[in-house]
Formats: sequence, C-alpha cells, structure tokens
Amino acid sequence: VTIVFTAATPYLIAMTSDSAVTRLFLARREYDTGRKSWLFDGVGGVTTWGARDHNHIGQFLASKGISQSTHSVQDLANLVHAYLTQDYRPDSLGIGEVGFHVAGFYRTKPRLWIIFYGFDRPRDPAQTTPKYEIYEHSPASGVANFHYNGRNDLAHVVVEALLSEIAQGKDLRFDITSHIGLARFSDFVARFAAEITPEVGPPFVTHLLTTNNKAVTIINRKFAPIPIEAVRRELNKLGVLVE
Repeated sequence: VTIVFTAATPYLIAMTSDSAVTRLFLARREYDTGRKSWLFDGVGGVTTWGARDHNHIGQFLASKGISQSTHSVQDLANLVHAYLTQDYRPDSLGIGEVGFHVAGFYRTKPRLWIIFYGFDRPRDPAQTTPKYEIYEHSPASGVANFHYNGRNDLAHVVVEALLSEIAQGKDLRFDITSHIGLARFSDFVARFAAEITPEVGPPFVTHLLTTNNKAVTIINRKFAPIPIEAVRRELNKLGVLVE
C-alpha cells in the first residue's frame, strides 16, 4: 500500500509519492522503501500505487527513449496504458489492484490521467471484479484538481478538511493558489498519511512541473514540513520567481 497525490492546476502540477513498501511474510509484515515515481523532463511524470509484484514500469519507460523531441505527455499516458494492459497484465498474474498517475503540460495546458487495474473510487456496488481503465482528469481553465490513490481514504480526509476551511473563509497555513503553497500541501498529504500508518513512509518525493514542462524534484526524507526556502529555491531553477 502507498499513497500518490497529484495536484494539477493551470499554473503548476505537483506529483507526490511516498516510498514505503510493504512485504508480507506469512503472519507478519515488514516495511522497506522503493521507488514509485519517474520524471521525464519536458514531457511529464509518472507515479504508481498498489501491487508491486512484477511491476517494472520504470524499466519499461526507460527502454522507450522518452524525450521532449519525440514524446508528449499524451504519448507518455498511452505508453503507461499499453504497459499495464499488454505487458504487465496483473489480471493474468492474480495480482491485486495497481495503477498510475500520468501528468504534465501539453502546449501550456495541464493534463492528468489515472490509469489502473482495479475498482473505481468510490466503488460501484455493481462492479464485482477488477477492470482496466484510463480516466482523464485534466483540470479546466482556472480550476485545480486533486487526485489520490493508495491510502486514498487518508488523503481524502486532508483534502476535504482543506476545502471546507477554504469554503468557510478561514485562515489557512496552505495557500494552494501559490506555487509554494501547492507544493508544500502535496507533501503534507503524504506526511499526514505516514503519521497514521507505516504503510506510507518517507522519503516523500514531489515532482513540480511548470507550464513549459520543465520540472524539478524535491525529496523530503523527514516527517517535518519542506522549508519554504527549499521550495522557492527549486522553483527558481525553473524560472518561477516567487516572493
């Protein structure tokens, strides 16, 4: 189990994943760390949740020579979908639910896809078996989209609390209309889940993608918040000047 959280806005995409890996040994569980995200500068990012058995998405994508000159974020989503349905095929392996977030900018427009084998969330009572699906959740102009999987139940608590506070006009510690606020809130969602369960844990990896599809990665190895100055420094590398 893991957590992946993607915040897609017209001005910035933040993709956060944790690094906890749960290993089952008969009657006990052990926890390790593993990679769950991949970034392709000028194209987009990919994060994964769910079953890890035989999940070699990183190796698959590395073999495709992905670059800004040859691929768009739509191409990246198509590759991930092809890998899941044609190469991986978890249904034939008896593996549980597994999925991916794919996000990036195309001609300055934010794009986001959720690609998975499993059940819709919330689960439709009529769906009795897992399915393959690809949903596009690209935000409309001026709108921010939040999508989360893995321990989505814990992420949902945080997102709903934030949106409720915003709706009531309360003072907040996260300004999600700002680049820094959005990046730090994405990291907070993962850290909150990790404080609740060892199924989620550090390092917390956040990819920040701007409208020109340039990207940076911030790695938080602690349960403490990412310092504002650290986020500002990374955004400045992308040419995003923030106060």
